[in-house]
Amino acid sequence: MAAGKLAQADNQLRLEEWPLKLEGLSANWVSVLQPFWSTAVGHALSAKISANLKQGKCLYPRWPYSALAATPFEKTRVVILGQDPYHGPGQAEGLAFSVGVGQKIPPSLRNIFKEIQRDLGVPIPVGPQAGSLARWAEQGVLLLNTSLTVEDGLPASHSDWGWEVLTDKIIQALAGDASPRAFLLWGAHAQTQAACIEGLNVDGRHLVLKANHPSPLSALRQPVPFIGCGHFGQVNQWLKAHHQKPMAW
Repeated sequence: MAAGKLAQADNQLRLEEWPLKLEGLSANWVSVLQPFWSTAVGHALSAKISANLKQGKCLYPRWPYSALAATPFEKTRVVILGQDPYHGPGQAEGLAFSVGVGQKIPPSLRNIFKEIQRDLGVPIPVGPQAGSLARWAEQGVLLLNTSLTVEDGLPASHSDWGWEVLTDKIIQALAGDASPRAFLLWGAHAQTQAACIEGLNVDGRHLVLKANHPSPLSALRQPVPFIGCGHFGQVNQWLKAHHQKPMAW
């Protein structure tokens, strides 16, 4: 079997790998994650996922902590919030808006690439790895979904299971940290985090940018269309002003 096809067939969460281990994550991520799983919400979430896996349900992605593993806390420079993982075979790889190798670029991600092209003149990527945003994660972009798992074919199926309590704590930890970061909040769902971030940003060290979601339904909608928002160029200018290397979007 070709490597791409193997990856596509192998992106579902496995019962023997649940509960998730924290090895390989930075100490700061562990300090956020570990207490959560000892709470009532954490116990309930773990039990629900375990029960679904025992029933033979197909859940994605294989490694829900992929975004945290790819971008350690202390190396996070930019945060992009998604809603939940893609719900098709081979799509979800644990990074918001990103798809696995060999997958067709989804509409929202295509609009993201279109805006980068408009904003910075960067060509829309092509090839089997075009839709994977691992290259961003390696540069310090945390691609975080607010729900870290989903059932096959059922978008938002785990959106009220308790993941949001954990991902809220992740955002709070990042926003409360002394290091300046850029937060890109696209769409109403992501913008529910704005008050928390801005409340912890009284000294203005963080950059907080808002626009509509990049999906075809809202990318051109007023009052803040995603297409034309210029966020990618703004982030790079902000990084330069903070004496940091700009992103290779």
